[in-house]
Amino acid sequence: MRGRFFLACVATLFAAFSLAGCGFGGSDKPFTILIPVEAETLDPHFTTSTVEWTILMNVQEGLAARDTNMQPVPALAERWEVDPSRKAWTFHLRPGVKFQNGEPLDARAVKFTFERMQDEKLNAQIEVAKSIALERVEEVDTHTVRLHTRMPVAFLPAWLVNAFILPPKYYSSTPPREVLSKPVGTGPYKLTAWVKGDHIRMEANPGWWKGKPKIPAVVWRGVPIPTARAKELESGDADLITDITVDQAKALEGKVGGISVFKVQSGRRVYIGIRTDWGPFGDRRVRQAMNYAVNFDRITDKFLRGYGTRMASVVLYPNNNPNVERYPYDPAKAKALLAEASLKDTDGDGVLEYNGVPLRLKMDVPMDRYLQGENIAEAVTADLRAVGIHVEIQWLAWPAFLSSQRKKTLAPLYFHGLSSAFIEETDLGVVRPGLFANLTGWKNPAFTEDYRLLQQRWDVKGREKISYDLQALIREEAPWIFLWNQFEFFAGSARILWWTPRSDERIYIPDIQLKEAQTRN
Repeated sequence: MRGRFFLACVATLFAAFSLAGCGFGGSDKPFTILIPVEAETLDPHFTTSTVEWTILMNVQEGLAARDTNMQPVPALAERWEVDPSRKAWTFHLRPGVKFQNGEPLDARAVKFTFERMQDEKLNAQIEVAKSIALERVEEVDTHTVRLHTRMPVAFLPAWLVNAFILPPKYYSSTPPREVLSKPVGTGPYKLTAWVKGDHIRMEANPGWWKGKPKIPAVVWRGVPIPTARAKELESGDADLITDITVDQAKALEGKVGGISVFKVQSGRRVYIGIRTDWGPFGDRRVRQAMNYAVNFDRITDKFLRGYGTRMASVVLYPNNNPNVERYPYDPAKAKALLAEASLKDTDGDGVLEYNGVPLRLKMDVPMDRYLQGENIAEAVTADLRAVGIHVEIQWLAWPAFLSSQRKKTLAPLYFHGLSSAFIEETDLGVVRPGLFANLTGWKNPAFTEDYRLLQQRWDVKGREKISYDLQALIREEAPWIFLWNQFEFFAGSARILWWTPRSDERIYIPDIQLKEAQTRN
């Protein structure tokens, strides 16, 4: 499996040497970040992965942002308030802010951005307008804009973190195929080059409203194999690498050259999606059985080295229901549930049958995307086979996986990970019907109705009661094989003076302080 990436990795290493030899030395050398996969698009209305959001948040900004405590805070809007009906939110824009192409940030830009999201011809994938039940956008004056919603949405600002505001002239006059690789925003960096399959380069925006960033240039490169990322860090060809294993972190820490290791409990929920519209997967007993079949203790000991806990449902601490228990490893219970669902092995070959057809199916797994993903996927399939469900892994490159996700053609089981916005409403929303990333096909009238009530509920106790009930329902219905809440490890070069990784896994360049920048100042 790894051999197919050999040529790609050689090309990546060659690119590293080329960039290092382009006259960048000392403080002029671009800060180089290695990520496991490269971006597919940088049009924020089609962006679907954390890698893409990470790059974009350094180029573009929204009305609100997420701070290091994962709470929504003002960004392009200085402040906001909601009217007594709780269906009209007024945002007051920062004066004097300009987009990188010179266009002004104003109410027209905000209105254009949200209307572009809703443009049926564009067929955007961003869910923000739908999630906040947006009815219309009102330009109150040049620097004041009002979002009208069809119903109260208690945590509306939290949904706006990924709603990056766009310059109207540029995005209305430039073909969509061009803007996907040439984003323009108000952010700290300008994207200056994107060589597909090689690197993305961005340079500090001198006109940024917070002041010119201290790191002059940044290069992002996709390097799929973790050991290759580690070698480039050790050789000095990279300054920050992401998605490394516990063992690699321990091996790198304290190495000659001043390498530092950074770690954080992230909000990523790694799971196996169950397509409930496929054969026996419509029976919740079968879905529950697959959860009981997974020996997660063995997985965490062997592959995660104790970092990362199994999820009980889809909501993360501190908003999780403490009374909802994780599925324990119980293969006997799994087999009993499968028998209750009328799945039988009539010919003694070890494979259960559904309506006389052997239960043989595929699971789509993206390569080199999730920490220890390949190893854990193989461990899970072995556990499922042990209870009579014969699962064959179908390995997909990340772009192919995303394409299948968009086309809704993923296999009956699919290995995936979703980041969190650290609010119970958004965590629960990952299994709502209609969400493009949710291919489970799970539809439950009680969930749909209570989730709608949760969106409109403002009091803490009332929200907690609804949220706790929904978490218990999801655990019982099991549209996922619940795996783990991921723990993230990063490693950085001696150039880094100070940096604290974020729980949302995003790398915001202004948060990084370099030693040479300290020297210059």
